[in-house]
Amino acid sequence: MKKRAILLNGLSLVLACSTLQIKAQSGVTKALQQQSSPAEGPAKARVKWKLVFSDKFDSNGAFDQSKWVYSSRGNPAWARYLTASPEYVYQKGGKLLLKMDKANLPGDSVPYHSAGIQTSGKFSLLYGKVEVRAKFTKGKGSWPAIWMMPEGSGAYGGWPNSGEIDIMEHVNNEPVIHQTIHNTAMTDAAGASKATHQASYDAEDFNTYGIIWNAETIQFYVNDVLQYTYAKPEGSTFKEWPFDKPFYLILNQAGGAGWPGALEEQDLPFEMQVDWVKVYKQK
Repeated sequence: MKKRAILLNGLSLVLACSTLQIKAQSGVTKALQQQSSPAEGPAKARVKWKLVFSDKFDSNGAFDQSKWVYSSRGNPAWARYLTASPEYVYQKGGKLLLKMDKANLPGDSVPYHSAGIQTSGKFSLLYGKVEVRAKFTKGKGSWPAIWMMPEGSGAYGGWPNSGEIDIMEHVNNEPVIHQTIHNTAMTDAAGASKATHQASYDAEDFNTYGIIWNAETIQFYVNDVLQYTYAKPEGSTFKEWPFDKPFYLILNQAGGAGWPGALEEQDLPFEMQVDWVKVYKQK
């Protein structure tokens, strides 16, 4: 009897341990599922949004100058071939078109010409939701982008100290897009960020790229599916979280310099089409 009791007690202990292990594994699995699940749950559903800026690009010709200005040519790789001309940024058929090509323009010696507009001086945002529906071509050296930079000269100093929010970047012929933040803590001396994520997209159609930004997190989305979250670390300074100042929006088609490398001219022209832009503040 004593031996049988010992055996029964041992069996009970094994069963109890197995039950605890199954419960623990179930809890881990559930947590992992929650981390990777789309942001369509109650927390998102509870938020009510008010539209504060939009552009449907439903005219033809020049862009709306009450909302946008040309991005200026400069030393950064993305700005090297920017050309302030309606030949490179214009509305047509309900879309904004931004293109890059090889052309000889009178009085302009750069070998290529690219497009970019921004809301700097017209509209900026501190916290809210940004959505841009866009489609772009691929090609060696191509670099379309939808992104945000701090308004003004930057409260915390030059790049990357005052931050950068990259809602969407694509390079070359990659099957993914990149969503990234830049700041002092995450960006290395070569300009690469550790706070970045690659996401799938439909290369044959328009996709909606977006962020939801508040005082604690920046969440990145593709077609309403949460892809990546950058969270404000506890006890952070501007080095980890410079995202407490207004940022403006940039749409541009770059290429042939910097990240994507040299372009192949047979792949030109590069083009990004933007269907619409919508920006919301929480009610």
